[in-house]
Amino acid sequence: MSRVSRLRRFVRVLTVLGSLALLLAAAGVAGLWLLHGQASMHTYRSPLRSQPQSTGHTTTPLARQVVLIIVDGLRDDAVASMPNLSSLRRQGASARALLRAPSLSQPAWTTIVTGAWPEINGAPLINVSEAELAPISVDTIFAAARRANLSTALAGGSWWERMVPRDLLDAVASVEGSGPAADRQATDAAIRFLRNFQPSFLLVHLGNVDSVAHDSGALSEACHEAALEADRQIGDIAAAMDLRNSVLMVCSDHGHIDRGGHGGPDPTVVTTPFVALGGPVIPGDCGTIAQVDIAPTIAAILGAPMPRLNQGNICFAILRCDDAKRAETQVELALQRQEFANLYLASIGRGSLSDTAEGDVTVALSSLEVRNLESAYRLASLAVERIDREVAQARSDRIRRERSLRLPVAAGFIGAPLALVALRGGRRGRWLFFSAAVTLLAYHALFALEDGVYSISGITGMRPFVEAIVRRTVAASALGGLLVLW
Repeated sequence: MSRVSRLRRFVRVLTVLGSLALLLAAAGVAGLWLLHGQASMHTYRSPLRSQPQSTGHTTTPLARQVVLIIVDGLRDDAVASMPNLSSLRRQGASARALLRAPSLSQPAWTTIVTGAWPEINGAPLINVSEAELAPISVDTIFAAARRANLSTALAGGSWWERMVPRDLLDAVASVEGSGPAADRQATDAAIRFLRNFQPSFLLVHLGNVDSVAHDSGALSEACHEAALEADRQIGDIAAAMDLRNSVLMVCSDHGHIDRGGHGGPDPTVVTTPFVALGGPVIPGDCGTIAQVDIAPTIAAILGAPMPRLNQGNICFAILRCDDAKRAETQVELALQRQEFANLYLASIGRGSLSDTAEGDVTVALSSLEVRNLESAYRLASLAVERIDREVAQARSDRIRRERSLRLPVAAGFIGAPLALVALRGGRRGRWLFFSAAVTLLAYHALFALEDGVYSISGITGMRPFVEAIVRRTVAASALGGLLVLW
């Protein structure tokens, strides 16, 4: 072998080793980025620098009691196989309640009882251990009910006792675990509460469906059986209620992908069932609502003030109420939203609401005071819509500004190697680029063969997730290295 040939071979080996070193460096940077992203989700805090000072106003109640059952992990399409819940859906009002990612339990639980999305409600964006779980730091429907001198109770997993301060509850039944025995205990406790002291607001949490979906998949026979057991428990609670003077609501915190898992924006995860039945409820399919609409609707039924960080709307379409109740409740919502919006806008450095939005609220309140009920309701509704648009626009502008600062850095990381290959790489550089593309395709082919899901919902744990990435990266890089040597 000539000296020139040996030199060329040596250069090729160095090229391969250099490419592998770059791949390892890129993998290391990606790993650090992943850990940083996880840490940032753990340390995320709401942008609100303070809490609203107003305690809100009570309104005329529509029913003396609301019972809210949260069936953890129940998909909307599972309701069809649940006889009791299907019957309640036919007799009452129903809707598909949409949530936002992260579609995890603790953020969603907090959203349901505060009416505020995870970005605002202070819940951990990633589920934490029970020992790390802190009380909800913002206003809840429990606190709002207390301000209206209403009684409250809770039956469910021990996480809830950590989330809802004891001084906001007249009665609590905390159960350990999330299996069928725990759900039965929570159901029996809820029935005792209903028979013994009739709390104005009772929350019941059933966790077994979620546990089984994680273990066996959302479409498994085991998950179907768990849903049927939850259905029997829903039927038992409904039978213990006087639905002429009370309202029963059933919802879920999130759904699951087919193989089990949640956290991402997958349709089967973020589309959840909502069913309501009772005295003031108008039967029918109401289409789609947001998960944040549940808390203000409960407040409206009970005549309680709106939770102070509420971002949802009252589902008047399902409520039978007169013009006075509708107007006073919508004005209360507009006043709450006005205070929240001004706090939020100030916290993100966007000033305050426009004079038009402020004026709509003022005129709506004046119309209510002179009993011009139709005008009060219409103006309050317009005010809420305008306020929500201004908040959404300010949020969008802030996100766009922050992303524009990061865009040049991202473009540099992506564009610099491509420009180098195009300008200086020659035939060898183009071959290296082709090998890198094959490596990338091989990685995703392996991901598909392992039934990978391009969603946070497919992550069952950080350690197996990282191990799978490393395994696929090594295999795909080996293929790319062989192409470089060829």
